[in-house]
Amino acid sequence: MTRTPLTDHVTVEEMTDSHHGLDNDCPQALAGNLMRTAMKGEEARAILSAHAKQDCRLLGIRGYRCLAENNACGGSEFSAHMEALAMDFQPDPDLFELRAAWDVLRNHPTFMLDVDQLIIERGCLHFGLPTARHNFIPRHELRLDADVNGRRTYPLFGIWTAPHA
Repeated sequence: MTRTPLTDHVTVEEMTDSHHGLDNDCPQALAGNLMRTAMKGEEARAILSAHAKQDCRLLGIRGYRCLAENNACGGSEFSAHMEALAMDFQPDPDLFELRAAWDVLRNHPTFMLDVDQLIIERGCLHFGLPTARHNFIPRHELRLDADVNGRRTYPLFGIWTAPHA
């Protein structure tokens, strides 16, 4: 199978794969967003690798979702995935549990500067970059998943603030 690299460790195929067998090709108009998101994924990988003092692979990468894919997987109607501005991944399980990787990223002095949301959701980490809906201004939301009366929710854990120099 031919893989089309976006970055050293992220491919177009990973970023556009459908869980549901749908045509989930990213529109050319969103190609720049897809690249930006892949580069942010590389940044997350580099930060996690530096923390672990060894290469931390990102597994199960998912990025862009067309409307049909987003609906099929139960995504928010305002999902940054539909603008190719979000990535879901699992950090190498031999190196990190989800919460530990989430903590490393949220506590890093620069990772969150341009991140709209960092969430533990559905067994993976999700970061979303700012979208048109929020005038491309990052809200810096930190969220964890929770089961409330049998319904999955993502309550706000806090708002990231830059560390003071």
